[in-house]
Amino acid sequence: MTTPRLLVASVEPVSFVDGPGARLTVFLQGCNLDCVNCHNPSLIDAQGQAAWWEIDELLDLLRPRAGFLRGVTLSGGEATGQLDGVVALFTAIGEDPALAHLTRLVDTNGTLHPAGWQRLVPVMEGAMIDLKAIDDDTHRRLTGSGNAEVLRSIRLVHALGRLHELRLLVIEGITDQPDELTRYARFVAELDPAIPLRVLAFRHHGTRTKARHWPETSEASVARVVDALRAHGLREVRAPA
Repeated sequence: MTTPRLLVASVEPVSFVDGPGARLTVFLQGCNLDCVNCHNPSLIDAQGQAAWWEIDELLDLLRPRAGFLRGVTLSGGEATGQLDGVVALFTAIGEDPALAHLTRLVDTNGTLHPAGWQRLVPVMEGAMIDLKAIDDDTHRRLTGSGNAEVLRSIRLVHALGRLHELRLLVIEGITDQPDELTRYARFVAELDPAIPLRVLAFRHHGTRTKARHWPETSEASVARVVDALRAHGLREVRAPA
């Protein structure tokens, strides 16, 4: 039987933006969507530079840092695309007395099948899921795929008590429209108006094709979206500092 490995694009030894507290963040290579804007654009520049890491190699990287970290986050193009390796790493962390205090988070586009979530949820503390658009056509325009799988994942992970955060990318003229925001807020509120929702600004770095010609999102536009979502009753909406 082949031991699971992970194809790693890069490792951030200490990060404060990929979940609560100081975290070691592993950026995995590969994605199953064709997004016009990658939520981790540095991966586009890492093509051909990724390397396979054994699980034990990642554990060895973690151990001398464990006392200074609150957790580990797996991010990248789409972390759950390497499900066997992710489950193996998270399981090993939980079983290691020196590492078991670390919280395990995954940053994902939400396209994992329910059977995959059933494997992953028991060995993680939470998922941060990108919901780029509530309108299916808009989501398809931005990612090349509809959002049915993403909505299903959000509902499932929330029901299992592991939805750490939702993320919305604000693209002016596309995802900041009143009807889109109303429907987006209604979907979240029906689950729980206190679900943390992080509002992100569109940037050109990491863009592809036509998105390179779209305007970057202003701070004022992000603030308007935050205010609109709060006005619809969502209680935990924030933008990065």
